[in-house]
Amino acid sequence: MENWEVAAALERMAGLLALKGEDSFKIRAYSQAARQIVRLSEPLAQIIAEDRLEQIPGIGKALSSKIKELVATGQSSFLARLEKEVPPELLTLFSIPGVGFRTAGKLVQELKLENLAQLEEAARQGKVAELPGLGKALQDKVLHFFAHRAAEPERFHRGVALPLAEQLHSFLLQLPFVLCCSPAGEVRRGTETVAEVVVVAALDEQAREHLAEQLRKLPGVGSLEPAPGGFKLATLVGLPARVVLCSAEEYPTRLAELTASAAHWEQLQAYAAGRGFQLSGDALLKEGRRVPLKEEGELYRALGLPFIPPELREGSAELERAAAGKLPRLVELSQIRGDLHLHSSWSDGNASLEEMHAAAGRMGYEYIAITDHSPSLKIAGGLSLEQLARQVQQVKELRRAGGCYIFTGVEVDIHADGSLDLPDEILGELDVVIASVHSNFRQGREEMTARICRAMEHPAVQIIGHPTGRLIGSRGGYEVDVERLIDKAADTGTILEINASPLRLDLSEKYHRLARRKGVPLLVNTDAHSTATMQDMVYGVTAARRGWLEAEDILNTLPLERIREALSWKRRLRG
Repeated sequence: MENWEVAAALERMAGLLALKGEDSFKIRAYSQAARQIVRLSEPLAQIIAEDRLEQIPGIGKALSSKIKELVATGQSSFLARLEKEVPPELLTLFSIPGVGFRTAGKLVQELKLENLAQLEEAARQGKVAELPGLGKALQDKVLHFFAHRAAEPERFHRGVALPLAEQLHSFLLQLPFVLCCSPAGEVRRGTETVAEVVVVAALDEQAREHLAEQLRKLPGVGSLEPAPGGFKLATLVGLPARVVLCSAEEYPTRLAELTASAAHWEQLQAYAAGRGFQLSGDALLKEGRRVPLKEEGELYRALGLPFIPPELREGSAELERAAAGKLPRLVELSQIRGDLHLHSSWSDGNASLEEMHAAAGRMGYEYIAITDHSPSLKIAGGLSLEQLARQVQQVKELRRAGGCYIFTGVEVDIHADGSLDLPDEILGELDVVIASVHSNFRQGREEMTARICRAMEHPAVQIIGHPTGRLIGSRGGYEVDVERLIDKAADTGTILEINASPLRLDLSEKYHRLARRKGVPLLVNTDAHSTATMQDMVYGVTAARRGWLEAEDILNTLPLERIREALSWKRRLRG
């Protein structure tokens, strides 16, 4: 199994252990092990072969044996047992704002929950508010969650969904009888979370049974069942996958149908009908005859439309914009010139300054910023004033060595009252200052909003990091008025971060166009804690594309001299 699969399995174990009411130290051990493995720059199989697994911080004998089983067999007896003891649908609890491991465990254990419907009923009866340490505020969040949540299956973040889709896609491509294939559905559209991985494959009908034989050989596949048009796969990480089969001539329309949201596909069919065509997943017809199509782009051209990027196919005026020639030129990963939110081994990162700097050079970046944590975040190895001063000197030495330009910086904690965790004279000397919330998540909406707004008023704060604090799949964001944050950012000239970690994707895509309209500068940063997770930039760029953002909307598409000007603008403005 690949590193991401092992990490996803450990992540799932941590969530299920929390719901089961296990000890917090045990839960944290699994969660931290998942993070450590995601950050590795070499395959786990190699580390195990060289007997180095238990040298990874936090991985002892118990975890080591479970990881070895995963890598060797593609299965986990421990995870299978947990899924029998705790209904996996309860993992959806972590989507509720303010619900983390401890709160979710208390809800499940105190209310003896077996499904989500029981939690909704308990909240309606006032039972959540009666639980010690939770109260009415959490009950209101639970009720709000159910009032706005459509009945749907468990969802997974893109750090699980995209690698699974790519793995399945690569596997199919190397089979000689597969003519062409592509991920489709939510993965291809780039949604923040995914309920099912869908891959469309064109092949000869007689190869269908042979394909089933090959799919059973995939590591991490628990079962394979026939499904309408293809096969459904159960995976170890819990995210179901579906392979939809078709002929080569059906492939363009089938891919378009299965990529589109229901709204986009319905609108596209209506648009086609208005021009004398009949569109289905099987074919595009004109006067009863099939219009020959070789690839998906030809479908849109046949209808007189430019190609609509998959990220925009949500039924949100993209057809009208396309017909009028007004689609945005969406930002591309190749246009990103740097990353201004990186952590090193000086705090809680896995790589040295030199290693992060070298990795940035290999990625073709013009600049990066090292922004390790400030003193109060002790759990993440926050730097003391003396350590920060030494790091600044080391960064300047690296800068003199040439190559990718490296900015000095810090991710400074925003205290509960909105004050910052470092003195003004220190903040004023650094090139990049990101202010973020890492504590007191249970503050009320008004209090949290005022807290972050106060930080934005500080002349040294250029960037607000991960504005809502969510961790997709394990912690809902804190309560905050994002629209007020956007207004304050516009007033103060503060940059808002689009955090590219697949666990965050924060600022969420739903606020990108509002921020652009208000003139708020945006950055896509990875918040990487290793050279491996510097590659997470792809998730942030996808989120920006779903937010209809172009290169000029993203500051780190600027060359070095212009990003330097952008970073100093607020300080010049506010003195």
